Amino acid sequence: MEKKTKNNNTNKKKTETKKKSVVKKTNTARKNTKSSKKEKKKTKAFTLIELLAVIIILGVLMIIAIPSVTTYISNSRKSAYIDTAKNIVDGARNLVNEGKMEMYDTTATYYIPISCIKIETGLKTPYGEFESDGAYVGVTFDGSGYNYYWISNDTSGQGIKEVTPLSDLNEEKIVSGIKAGDVNRIIQETGKDGRNNIIIYNSDCTEIADEIEVSNVVYPEGKTKKTVVTGDIVKIGDEEFYVVKKDGTQLVLLAHYNLKVGNIYDSSGTTKKGEYASSDDGYGIQSSDAKGFVTGADRNGTVAFSTEKYWDGKVGTDYPGNYCTSDDRTNCAYICDSNSNLYQYINSYKTYLESFGVSIKSARLLKLEEANELGCRSDYCNDAPAFVKETSYWLGSAYDPSYIWVVSSDNRFGYGYYYYDYYLGVRPVIVI
Repeated sequence: MEKKTKNNNTNKKKTETKKKSVVKKTNTARKNTKSSKKEKKKTKAFTLIELLAVIIILGVLMIIAIPSVTTYISNSRKSAYIDTAKNIVDGARNLVNEGKMEMYDTTATYYIPISCIKIETGLKTPYGEFESDGAYVGVTFDGSGYNYYWISNDTSGQGIKEVTPLSDLNEEKIVSGIKAGDVNRIIQETGKDGRNNIIIYNSDCTEIADEIEVSNVVYPEGKTKKTVVTGDIVKIGDEEFYVVKKDGTQLVLLAHYNLKVGNIYDSSGTTKKGEYASSDDGYGIQSSDAKGFVTGADRNGTVAFSTEKYWDGKVGTDYPGNYCTSDDRTNCAYICDSNSNLYQYINSYKTYLESFGVSIKSARLLKLEEANELGCRSDYCNDAPAFVKETSYWLGSAYDPSYIWVVSSDNRFGYGYYYYDYYLGVRPVIVI
């Protein structure tokens, strides 16, 4: 009996244990099922609204961020461009300081192509290569030191399209859309700080590739300084000049009219109509009314030039050359200088013309040799162009210590005593 009871108890325990095990497994399975459901719930995909919300947020962030990034990149490139330009200018400065470039003309702007400048950082821009003939360092000399400028263009069309002082070189100067050849054209057309001579070096700076005079002289349509011929009219401001001749790279120009100084005469040149006052409008510049010069000029013209025959006895010293007789008109003494009464008007006129930004090498009267070349020979100017004899005027050459060569509006040509009936004008010649 006891054994049966023990067996029954054992079986009961086993049964209870099995039940507990089944319950435990069931509970565990339920827990696992719940956990699985939770996990499934956790891994559930975004809804369409959630996706749209995310996309909109990302779009807004991109709209805000992209311009900032683009601006940052653009500014970085521009900053690098300016740094490159300044490094190249420093390279040019080294060439000048080492005495490898002679730049002592205070009227000129020198242009050094970057191809002959060596720098450690190289010659590329952040946008690409510099355009061929598209980047130059400009240099001017003010008599005591050098000033530096920059102008450039690269193959992407980025660059600085004006001749810019180094001190003004900054990111804001950089522009786009510069065409190939623009830079080279600009430096050939633009002086800097009133300088009218352009000197451009070749690609390795071994010699001058081009020398150009840039000024505010207006040439006939389709012509330049190099292509004008004798008789062409050029203008500086409102002042007209005839081309007398080319003298090497220079042009000799004769004023269209006499300067408005002294007295007014009628078309015959003999009847006095009144006097100009220095307060008159246009005093000291060309005027078609200016037919003659000062009252009191005697027939020898000595008062017009000086109260004394100051050139007498000075030929070959201060006044080189010989007096020109009617037989020998070579090496004529030129006597219109700072001692002349006429010099003040000529010098003032030169200053007036320079106010237009024109570089004038000299201002003076026409020389006898030049009148001869134009066709004034013997006693008349029959073979000369009409502009030569449009008015009566002094030349700057002496016949002898008493007389001065002149041209008159009635076609006559000779020295002073022929023309005591005429008061002769101041008709300047300028050389540019």
